[in-house]
Amino acid sequence: MDSVVSIEALARQFAGMDKPEESIQKAFDEAVAEFVGELERFEPHRLLEVARMAYLPWARVGQMTPNPEAKAAHIELLALIALSAMNQRSQDNGFPTPAPNEMSRFVSEATERLNNLLEMSHLRALAAEDPTNRLAMINQLLRGSQVLVRHTSYAEMVEQTLVQLFDGNPDVRATLTSELGFDVKDALAVLKGCHDLQQNQLNCRGAYFAEVLNTSEIVDEDAPIEESRAAIETAFTQLFEPDIGQATVDVNDLARQSGVPLARTRAVCKSFRVDLSSFTPSEVVQEFMSGNNPLRTRPMIVTSEGRLMMPHGSLTMDAIKENLEEHLKSSITWNKYVKHRGELLEQRTSNILQKVMPGAVFRDGFEYYVPASEAELALADPKVYTKRVEGDHLIILDDVAVIIEDKAVALSALSKGGKTNRIRTDLTGLITKAAAQAGRLRELIERDGGVRVEAEGWVDLSQIREIHTVAVSLDDLGSVSTATIELVRAGILEPDNIPWTVSLHDLELISELMERPAEFLLYLRRRLNPNATVMFSASDELDLFLFFFEDGLWVEPDPEFVRSVFSWLPAPTTIDRRRFREQTPSIITSRTDALDAWYYSKIRGDNPPAPRPKMVTSPLGEVIDELQSRRVEGWLSIGATLLGAATKTQHQLARNPKDLLDAPAANGLGRSMTIPFTGTTVLSEAWLMVWGTRPVDQEPVADEKLWRDYLRSKKYQLKFPRAAAFIYDEGTRALADVYYDGHSGELPEDLRKNLVKLHPASSLTGRLHPDGKRARR
Repeated sequence: MDSVVSIEALARQFAGMDKPEESIQKAFDEAVAEFVGELERFEPHRLLEVARMAYLPWARVGQMTPNPEAKAAHIELLALIALSAMNQRSQDNGFPTPAPNEMSRFVSEATERLNNLLEMSHLRALAAEDPTNRLAMINQLLRGSQVLVRHTSYAEMVEQTLVQLFDGNPDVRATLTSELGFDVKDALAVLKGCHDLQQNQLNCRGAYFAEVLNTSEIVDEDAPIEESRAAIETAFTQLFEPDIGQATVDVNDLARQSGVPLARTRAVCKSFRVDLSSFTPSEVVQEFMSGNNPLRTRPMIVTSEGRLMMPHGSLTMDAIKENLEEHLKSSITWNKYVKHRGELLEQRTSNILQKVMPGAVFRDGFEYYVPASEAELALADPKVYTKRVEGDHLIILDDVAVIIEDKAVALSALSKGGKTNRIRTDLTGLITKAAAQAGRLRELIERDGGVRVEAEGWVDLSQIREIHTVAVSLDDLGSVSTATIELVRAGILEPDNIPWTVSLHDLELISELMERPAEFLLYLRRRLNPNATVMFSASDELDLFLFFFEDGLWVEPDPEFVRSVFSWLPAPTTIDRRRFREQTPSIITSRTDALDAWYYSKIRGDNPPAPRPKMVTSPLGEVIDELQSRRVEGWLSIGATLLGAATKTQHQLARNPKDLLDAPAANGLGRSMTIPFTGTTVLSEAWLMVWGTRPVDQEPVADEKLWRDYLRSKKYQLKFPRAAAFIYDEGTRALADVYYDGHSGELPEDLRKNLVKLHPASSLTGRLHPDGKRARR
């Protein structure tokens, strides 16, 4: 927010000028030149080490301390400017010896200047943006992510994926070894080893400074003698302003640290060495701000003497993936790699979904038939469809279908560098294509009630009442995947066909955080609510998910829409309309501190580990779990519906059995309570829920027929697609049976006579809406 305010003030400064774009460019060039003039007196590698200590977060060994004040982008930008400036000056001229603390003061004061360069570059990009370009906001989001965000996924998860990608196929591994001289494990070991050696050297300097302090001779309580004072000052300077030997790493030491043979270590360093010989300081800043950061794929800095250093370790994983993929594209192994990459994503996606949808029927990597022409479509007969297409995953659990399309391709370097035409091409291949493929299968199931699968035949899916579509990407798309409304505005997504777009690593984390499958289905419902993408904005999928845990990701339904679907409801009140109208869009800020603490404690093996983030405790949790353990028909969708009610309403629903059992009917018949759940924006989420009792002397088979007849009749009367009844035994007071009804179509003739015996629909409207009227933050 501070940055937004600062950029706005900067925009106002230039807005009144005759040629604001030229004025911004001139001011930018002058600012870069002035900055370069001041830093030219410092040796770049020493200066970078000072910046590392000033800008990176500090933590104990073995701990991770997320720090919003850490400035990874500032370190990289300072390094790029200093190194490119050094290339422009005469190599014969050495660097003067700075006074003690001079570099530290410069780095401290450089923060404001680096911020100013970042803001002017951003403002210049905004001013140059074509206002008619529907991809303008997506362009800004991509560029912003590339400039400011590092480590969008936990490094340990990304490392596992890298090894599986580049070491899981023997042909790919052999190609890398023969053509580059190293494999992915070598690259990981060397780059991580360089970072570790730099950290070790810093720790050694700190230990030496502590030793000097502890052994200093003291004249009195506070003052050391002159010799000790000089030793302390020297150790302090070496700690925070080390010489180039202490700031950088020797390649032989790196080979020993990483355990990689020297020849392979040198090959890794050669492939990941940044080359700024063709850049001026102004050009390198513009490249950095466009998203084309030279350090993104080559984060290793090499001195003229061959010593090494890295700005920080967070560049490692992305650099390895982009660097190795870029090489494989020009090799004969590329197609094998692409096939292996797709199969890996497909397998891991399937493994994740089996955890959150236990007992479901999975079809992975299957082929099915769709109409090849308008004539075949008009026949509406799946037996005559002749076009065979591929699907990645079709998951069926009772009345729920989840369709998933995997996309293993990554955003190209041109997209990350802000090239609008390539952005559209890449996002079309990643998101538009996935949405179209998933939407095609969804429409087929909805229209035909099933699908004809190759080598399997007709698969009857007429029981499906709820379908969700998901697009899983191997790479993290950052804030683009959460900016659904912008994707719609840009024409990347159609408003009536929006899948949940999520990265593989985020999906893995989300599945690990969930305690019960009902949470997953409820999140799909809330996340795919078209209004949710308007009401909630976040730069990260995990922030949205953790907000769902915290506050439900709830959006008030349009009362006019609900009334149009269920005409028996009374007209919306003024309060209903105002509550819907006065909802305000929210920016969901970071929610991941607790997640970080839990994840890192798990990696370290802490005992006990930090608490895992959980959904707000549900008063109906035991009932939802019992539905799953009994494998009641529709248990997943019933559980998600109960879980979606406001906490206060869940407490009321949890009391329903006790209220009914404590007041048995005087005539010896069972008692019941019927409650409608009218859903939000789609009819498929609407449910009719019934709580009832079974008298001790009631024969269970006959009682079941009565309840099933009532469910179907009442559901038909109220126009609900699904219904469930929870029947409690009056003798044991335990849940005896759960009955599900998803029947569609006309009511059987023998049940029509029951309609006149039912209470009128209007008798249900006095109850609290199970989904709504919740406290809002």
